[in-house]
Amino acid sequence: MKDRRVEYLLLSDGLDFARRGVALHGALTLVAAEMGRAETDIPWSMRSDWAPEVVEAASRLCDRFVPDSKRNGHYMQTGVQSTSDSKVRDDFITVAPHAYDATFWRRDFGEVASLSDEGTSCAIWLTDDQRNVVADVVGADRVVSYEDWRRAHPSCSRRQLHRLRTRLPRARSD
Repeated sequence: MKDRRVEYLLLSDGLDFARRGVALHGALTLVAAEMGRAETDIPWSMRSDWAPEVVEAASRLCDRFVPDSKRNGHYMQTGVQSTSDSKVRDDFITVAPHAYDATFWRRDFGEVASLSDEGTSCAIWLTDDQRNVVADVVGADRVVSYEDWRRAHPSCSRRQLHRLRTRLPRARSD
């Protein structure tokens, strides 16, 4: 099924901040048509590290979605907002790689993408064709299905349960 979407992780280990931002912005732009809602935080105290277009996009999101009583020079949140306006959606996409938390949903609230910690963690739902486009930018080894990643990186508790299971005697069925 060609349009089936799979949850992928974009692994950014070893990518510098600029390259990671370009890769994430490109990946989010690929799935922009799916977005119906978004939310992000705005770590405003970090803006001196951002490109001018990121500061401008964050300023517009603040002006539109952050009440005056909740504005400050350090940290703000947009809350969940509609992205039906393409300019608003573009601002969310521009800010997301620099946020501590940003999430995009379809109109029915199915997840499209979720980013954390200035884009160091990113889950995104892609078709096979979209995955190939992202892989061409960052390398195929950096676009890993969540299922494959989970099998390769079982949690500590899962490993302990597996070890325990292999050490316990099997119950008899006499």
